[in-house]
Order: sequence, then C-alpha cells, then structure tokens
Amino acid sequence: MGYNLYLGYYPQGNGSFIFGPSLDLLTIMDDAERDKVGTQKALEFIKAQPERFVPLAFNRLGLFFGLEKRVLMYFYSNNIFGFIPKPLLLTISAILLLPFTIISISAMLGLSLLKWKPQTFMLILLLAAYLLPHVFILAEDRFHLAIVPFFAILAAYFWTSGLGRLAARWNESTYGKLAVTFAVIGVILLLTNWGVELSRDADKISTLLGSNGNNAHFPY
Repeated sequence: MGYNLYLGYYPQGNGSFIFGPSLDLLTIMDDAERDKVGTQKALEFIKAQPERFVPLAFNRLGLFFGLEKRVLMYFYSNNIFGFIPKPLLLTISAILLLPFTIISISAMLGLSLLKWKPQTFMLILLLAAYLLPHVFILAEDRFHLAIVPFFAILAAYFWTSGLGRLAARWNESTYGKLAVTFAVIGVILLLTNWGVELSRDADKISTLLGSNGNNAHFPY
C-alpha cells in the first residue's frame, strides 16, 4: 500500500506507475518499513499539494479504463519484434485494443437493462469496491483486466437482449429512463476518455507508425 501510494501521489507523477520513482523505495528490504516510509511520503506529498488530490483521482479513473497499448508500444519501440509494416501493425493494435472498447461499451448498456434487485446491487457493489481503491491509490489500464469477465457478462446480456430491449427499457418507467440515460453518459465518457488518451499520445503513435518506429526506444 505504501509503495503504491508513494507512486500514486508522487509530485511529478500522474497517478499511475512511473519508472524512475518506482525504484526509490526498492532499496528498503523490509516490506513493513517500505510500507511505512511510502505512506509517510505520500501524506507529505498530499499535504504539500492538496489541490492535486481530486484531479489525480479523475486522472486515475481515466487511466483505469484506458486502452491497453503500453506493452505493445514498449516492446515494439525497443525492437523486440523488428520492423512491422504499418498495415500489419495497425491490425495487431486493433486486435489488442478493440475487444475492451466493445465489451466495456456493451457492458455499460447491458447494466442499464438489469432490474433493480439484490443481485444487481451486489454486482454494482463489487465493481465499485474494486474500482475506488485504484482511483485513490494507483491506476493503470491493466488493472481493469480483473473485472473484464463481469463486463463480458453484461455485454453478452446486452447483445442477447438487443437494441429493442434498450428502447423498451426507456419506455417502461422513470427508473428505466434514468438507467438508459446514465448508460449513454457512461458510453460518452468512455469514448471521450479514449479520444483524449489517443490525442495525448499522438506523437508517440505517429513515431511508432513511422519507418523507424521499432527503434523509438520508449521507456516503460
């Protein structure tokens, strides 16, 4: 916890893993001592710049639902696979990135179709209990992998129900209208998050797709 808090609130960090500071506490061999020092340092960071607390939380939320492209960018840019032609590289990227976008959007719509009952409450509680610690401690795109199976269940429910069920949900009650509205807002936020992420990394992506992208040597 202390180690992750240290990275999550590091002054020059963005709420996620950063390579340089990730080595700072590794010289402390005792886990309990590392946890204590990391927690103390994180509290010092927060007290020194309390205005960063909320923006970092929102940034981590976006990072949590981010596209899983860092591993591909790191390994390809460090010439692990050699040069890959642009069409093939784009195809590989689509195979790696699109499944999560499709499943998460479908899951958001599928969630709006669920009737409000104890099982629905337990599912929402599970997702919230897993997400919130990452929002306030440390987040990376790979952290969402643990709940993708639950997203897949909701996505399957949406696709087996069909778009007609979504329209029926809207017409059946005020609660149904609210559920569909929140789902649509959630989809818009996801799309916006991915758009901002791709825009932020546009220079790196352009370099990767260039003739010497496999020798760009991006850090992890």
